[in-house]
Amino acid sequence: MPAISIQFGAEEWREEVERYGASATGRLQAQRARREIEAGVAKLSWKRCRAEDAPDGTSLPGCVKLYLPLDRQGASNAPFGFVFQLDKEVDGTLVLSFLAFGERHPDNPSTRSVYERAHKRLHGRYP
Repeated sequence: MPAISIQFGAEEWREEVERYGASATGRLQAQRARREIEAGVAKLSWKRCRAEDAPDGTSLPGCVKLYLPLDRQGASNAPFGFVFQLDKEVDGTLVLSFLAFGERHPDNPSTRSVYERAHKRLHGRYP
């Protein structure tokens, strides 16, 4: 399998992660996970996102997710998540581009999930 680069765009990072306060748990977990990913020390357990027909109305074709904190990869109780989209660069190189960060299944009904946030980035509107 060819190596796939993982990219965190500055604008997406600012909008998705830095919307949390500097000492907020979510922001700290995202920053730690990014450091571990970029340093190549994290064991990443990628999971496919539903391409369509998700119960929450999201459609995330070509997307994968990571649960945060990273040491709880297989745990359904990991509270946060990253969503990445598989892209191809002009030279044909595959890349996973950071799309969204947030709570996976928020308790507050007015809080958008990471999946809803990713859907909006892909489709320009919430589901």
